[in-house]
Amino acid sequence: MTIKDIAKLSGYAVGTVSRVLNNQPNVSETARKKILEVANQYNFVRNTNAQQLKQNGRYIAILVKGVSNILLNSVLEIIQKHIGETIYTSSVFVLDEYDNEAKTALKIYYEKKPAGIIFLGGNPQRYESDFNKMKVPCVLITNQAANVSNTNLSSVSTDDVKAAEQITDYLIKNGHTKIGVIGGNIDNSEISEHRFEGFMNSIKKNSLHFDFNTQYQTTKYSFDGGALAIKQLISKFEGITAVFSMSDVQAIGAIRMLNDMGISVPKDISITGFDGLPFTQYIYPRLTTIKQFEMQLAKCGLAALLEAINNEDEKSAHLLIPYELLEGESVLKIN
Repeated sequence: MTIKDIAKLSGYAVGTVSRVLNNQPNVSETARKKILEVANQYNFVRNTNAQQLKQNGRYIAILVKGVSNILLNSVLEIIQKHIGETIYTSSVFVLDEYDNEAKTALKIYYEKKPAGIIFLGGNPQRYESDFNKMKVPCVLITNQAANVSNTNLSSVSTDDVKAAEQITDYLIKNGHTKIGVIGGNIDNSEISEHRFEGFMNSIKKNSLHFDFNTQYQTTKYSFDGGALAIKQLISKFEGITAVFSMSDVQAIGAIRMLNDMGISVPKDISITGFDGLPFTQYIYPRLTTIKQFEMQLAKCGLAALLEAINNEDEKSAHLLIPYELLEGESVLKIN
């Protein structure tokens, strides 16, 4: 009889069962009574040695990749709220978007022995050798890790490739053939690599020309990055009519800069974003973007981690969360 068995028989979540068996608060009397009835019925006895080990590392380390990533900060807030409803606490570590998050996580693992690790953003294939050294349950949120061989690493993400392809199709459907890209460094960022792959899938299937040197501008995922990138992009790409930005913050920074330069969006240049941050629907023009569902990303990611922590036999899971194309006012139909 395990905690997971009690959860199934009682109809309550593993986390709720764990709180009851450890005499923790924030559990209804109805749930407490039912869970204890099941435990007593099957003569459940806790493994005190294992219990003591868990008490020594009853916190979850959260690594946030990117100091100004608004989407990840939103996901982080949701995760911390829900961790507060469990027996665990959390510690947050913020990294630059080009740092090796797996190496940092290994240092935390060896020094602090967390019960689990959450990666908000990351490059599991690029740092696979370091990720494969993890001996504790981990979950990567916003990027896929299905190709990483470590069974301790789960992932929950949006399909960046398909989403980027869909929003590029939207630009082309509206008559745009001279499309520039504002994105991250595709040699260091797997999210940037995947979104560029989706963009190029659309370009190729529509038989359009794309020259990376003149039509792609590398920058950080920030307002300042977007503002600087659009200025550089339009200076080298003659005849540009539309821009695919790999994040909403880059798109908004670009719109602000274009406005300062006397260039109208979408009359002169159309712009799309990626993430679907709430405030993008209140700016002018309302941004056309890919909406990621941060609540689902956060809840599913935390659930996968807790399941792995509470069940040593649990294998890694890799989930794709649905996304939505939000049609705003930042794209002009020109055909």
